[in-house]
Amino acid sequence: MDNDIKRSKAAALIMSAVFISFTALFTLGTFFSKDREFSEMENRPLKTKPELSGKEILSGELDDEFEEYMSDQIFLKDLMMSFKTSCDYFSGKTFQNGVYFGKDGYLLQRFDLDEQNLTKNISYINGFVQDLDIPADMILAPTSVCVNADKLPAAAVTDDQRKAAGIIRSQLSEKVTLFDAYDTLSDIQKNDGIQAYFRTDHHWTASGARAVCDRWLISAGLAPTSSAFKYKQGWDFYGTLYSKAPAGFVKPDGFGYFENDAIDCEVNYVNEKSVKYSLFDESFLEKKDKYAMYFGGNFAQMKITTSADSGKKLLVLKDSYANSLIPCLIEQFSEIYVIDLRYFHFDKVSDVIEQNGIDRLLMVYNIDFINEDKNFIWLE
Repeated sequence: MDNDIKRSKAAALIMSAVFISFTALFTLGTFFSKDREFSEMENRPLKTKPELSGKEILSGELDDEFEEYMSDQIFLKDLMMSFKTSCDYFSGKTFQNGVYFGKDGYLLQRFDLDEQNLTKNISYINGFVQDLDIPADMILAPTSVCVNADKLPAAAVTDDQRKAAGIIRSQLSEKVTLFDAYDTLSDIQKNDGIQAYFRTDHHWTASGARAVCDRWLISAGLAPTSSAFKYKQGWDFYGTLYSKAPAGFVKPDGFGYFENDAIDCEVNYVNEKSVKYSLFDESFLEKKDKYAMYFGGNFAQMKITTSADSGKKLLVLKDSYANSLIPCLIEQFSEIYVIDLRYFHFDKVSDVIEQNGIDRLLMVYNIDFINEDKNFIWLE
């Protein structure tokens, strides 16, 4: 009996010592390691050490700031997140932060249909195109959870994007020619063996975007992309879905993009009042968010002037899916104007069309974006 008591006390002391050691390690590590200003894993700025002031101490605001700081700057946070996610997965959990762990290493973002918001956004688009006297097209892209539904775990619950596409098709104005990218993306995966979507990111791949662009160009009576487009590759990529569910066992995607050196391009970032002579910011190839190498990310308004002699002027209304598709348009349009309604809140889109002599409108949106976004109101 005495020996059992002694062993129990010894085990309790060992466990207490281990707990205290780990607590001390992470506390001291957090305090003595240099604050990180940005998390590559979460793709967001982090809270840095709050400044002390009497007012904040008395009001209690310092407690909230310090709690946020400790959460953001905790020692080895990324490693611990990856370890926890891996443990959850191997214990049978297949869902985290809106993301399913699918077959073949795919991370698949759940789709929750918001029919009311979807209908509202289509009404904003319809109101906008009502008075347009130029051709208007929409490329509608499903997300990976739709095209790769066969990779979902057995217990997965997600709404039907084909139903959402049907709602859009039935409600969209006849003035807009709808190009549903589902068949193209499904076809290149099943019949051509081309990976249409990243496994760890919510975007389509450069190959998926180019295939859709080619088929849209042909449907619009234009020539598809030429052999001058060369594929550049060789980078490992962990995308946004990996940031939400950072399991250590998930392998990185291979990242690549198409570039056409035969066409010169000038990109005018209108709000930023800056000009670049490339569609790509290759500095992002050395960072986690490699998809941002297209134009350097998302901006309110850009004007792309190309050396193509078509004389055609295109306006693209877009979400981030368009970023990898727009470079495939440079052979067919002399000027490409790009507007992202998430940031374009200071002018009217119709004025951009009128002032610049735009002769075609192309909307490029993924279904999840039209379903959830609240910025189509800026088309009014």
